[in-house]
Amino acid sequence: MYYFVVNPQARSGKGKVTWEKIEKVLQRREIPYEVLFTEMQGQAGLLARKAAENRAEDKIIVAIGGDGTVSEVMSGIFDHPEITFGYIPVGSGNDFARGLGISTDWREALEGVLAPKHRIFLHPGRLEFDGRTRHFGESMGIGFDAAVCSGANRLRFKSVFNRLGLGKFTYTGIALKLLITSSCDRMKIRLDGKAVHTFSKVLFACGMNGPYEGGGFKFAPEASVDDGMIHLCVAAGLPIYKRFLLLPKALAGKHVGAEGIYMFTCKKAEIISSRPKFIQGDGEVFGPVKKVTASVEDIGIPFIY
Repeated sequence: MYYFVVNPQARSGKGKVTWEKIEKVLQRREIPYEVLFTEMQGQAGLLARKAAENRAEDKIIVAIGGDGTVSEVMSGIFDHPEITFGYIPVGSGNDFARGLGISTDWREALEGVLAPKHRIFLHPGRLEFDGRTRHFGESMGIGFDAAVCSGANRLRFKSVFNRLGLGKFTYTGIALKLLITSSCDRMKIRLDGKAVHTFSKVLFACGMNGPYEGGGFKFAPEASVDDGMIHLCVAAGLPIYKRFLLLPKALAGKHVGAEGIYMFTCKKAEIISSRPKFIQGDGEVFGPVKKVTASVEDIGIPFIY
């Protein structure tokens, strides 16, 4: 039985349009399904958990939306390893899909769900702050990247850019401005409860569960959602002109090894900032907070594509 958790507002209404096309295929092929539409942020997880707890056997829960929809569905099924998870990307960034090579063509992505060529065990990322817990599929971050997400989410014309297929430009414009204006603070990072690393003038620290963030920046080239590890990328001590060189390099993953870039691999990263900063998980912004913990769930979710 297929359960489709659909964010109809994804990419300014493209989620609804895409679902209507998918539904016609399902009906034509006489494939049993149930559709669950989200009406507000955070609801995808609740709908996914409700579907997971349904008595029907051989359940496949499919998220249709952006990276945020993926993370919400994960939060609803991360402790249900008997559930198979699938995804049809309809977001503006689609970093989770990019990391796995899932096509943004809904026809190809649907075939990956109905007749999968790949099956992995996905380990959801876990974000903890202020007594709260959230899950993420691809990335979390504190500092510059979270501030970019916050600015993009508040942008009045973001929906217009999304409808025109120019969603990435909203992030690019805000990022260029914040490369100059972002404050850089001192951070302490504890890895796996042991080694503590201290950095000054930190632009950002991002914990990657997959390779990409921010609509295609390959901050963790070695990361994979099925390796059960957090790949931490820290940018610190960069003068403004080197900040501008960082992003073009990161598009190809060529920033690794550059001066001011530090890479770590761990199961758990505890990050403490000298001042409160925004944090983000798959583009959803929280905070500002001074302390955040990023880790991965031990239990893997079967994922098909």
